[in-house]
Amino acid sequence: NALQEFQVFLTAQQQENGNNSHSLPQPMDLTLFDKTFQLLFKKFKNSETAGSSTSKPSSSKAQKSAKTKGGKGGKEKRQWHDGKAKVTKEAMAELDFSKNTGDENDDEAQQDKDAVALAEARAAYLPTDADLAEFELVPEVNLDDDDDDESSSWGDSLKGLFQQATGQKVLSKQDLQEPLKEMHKTLTSKNVASDIAQQICDNVESSLVGKKLSSMYRVKTAVRQALEKAINKLLLPSTQLDLLRQVVSKRDALFGKRRPFVIVVVGINGVGKSTSLAKLAFFLKSNGCQPLLAACDTFRSGAVEQLSVHARCLDLPIFHQGYSKDPSSVAKAAIEQASKNGNDVVLVDTAGRMQNNVPLMKALGKLAEENQPDLVVFVGEALVGNDGVDQVRMFNQAVSSLSRNQKVNAILLTKFDTVSDKVGAALTMTHVTNAPILFVGTGQKYHHLQKLSTQP
Repeated sequence: NALQEFQVFLTAQQQENGNNSHSLPQPMDLTLFDKTFQLLFKKFKNSETAGSSTSKPSSSKAQKSAKTKGGKGGKEKRQWHDGKAKVTKEAMAELDFSKNTGDENDDEAQQDKDAVALAEARAAYLPTDADLAEFELVPEVNLDDDDDDESSSWGDSLKGLFQQATGQKVLSKQDLQEPLKEMHKTLTSKNVASDIAQQICDNVESSLVGKKLSSMYRVKTAVRQALEKAINKLLLPSTQLDLLRQVVSKRDALFGKRRPFVIVVVGINGVGKSTSLAKLAFFLKSNGCQPLLAACDTFRSGAVEQLSVHARCLDLPIFHQGYSKDPSSVAKAAIEQASKNGNDVVLVDTAGRMQNNVPLMKALGKLAEENQPDLVVFVGEALVGNDGVDQVRMFNQAVSSLSRNQKVNAILLTKFDTVSDKVGAALTMTHVTNAPILFVGTGQKYHHLQKLSTQP
């Protein structure tokens, strides 16, 4: 027992210290000492147990009072799945905040927050009267500029190319070799794909070889005109596009039993599809059309709410069915609703997807095949560089995969105001798809939408 262990320890200490150190006296009655020790030990354990039991209620009361005083007992953990890493329908319904909860207090608080958010969004996106006075609704962006200022435009940057052409009575390939080499170098430095730059140089060469020129001025003029003609052939293909005319023509041709003009906006993640769609809606509304926005991005969290903000800023109707729905079915229902309500244009917002995401690209082909849109607009960045070739080519293949009648019909380039004179993406994308540039985005507000022109 404990007493015997103590005796062994005491004996060892006495032997180590030579019996002359400070040794403890040995008890005379070991039995009495053992009973006293056990009694005191038992009494101590009983008092410790009683103290711990009385402290628990007080701590729980303190926690309850803290919860009552603070209103909440801390932030609750959100359960994202059922514990097996599977998202159930019940979990999706709880996480879907695109619908009203039904609680009046919560609805009132949410309305106050929405009003503040809407005011901020309108200030950020809607143009003021002063903005519209200084900015034509859809002006043209010229790639060719004859002004003598030092502004960085693509036309100005190409002027140096024409100075390097040498004049001869009859131009030969050897005469054009150095100027075309410099032209190819300049085009690729402006984000034009190398094969397209070579094609432009070949077109210029074929149009100038054998041409008779009488002066140095005529050489520069001939090279410039040949380059403009080659660029026009790429940027302005045979399939010219007048969006308003197409919308009005379809509206007037079908009368009461009309199907709205359907525009599907596609592109990769983060290029500004939703904002570009809102700009198109602003343009159409400003020209007498009645658009309906269709929130068919049922994949990205917050996409429905984002498009709803644009719809409220523009005072336009929006159709949505929440998340985890088939985008093709949502688009079909939106078109049916637009037909009933008299909307002449349906703008379909789709989920952003990378061009190598096979399942999402197949879903895009399904949407195009089942709904047969009148116009498929690819939204890309003006500063994307040569990667834009793969993007627009694979999106074009996805749209036409299930229906030969469908393809990318037009291109909208965003962030055009940030690329200076490196606008080669325009040439690259139009060359791949033979689709014209519908508009270019030059800012955040809705009126920052311009047409592209190669003429001075």
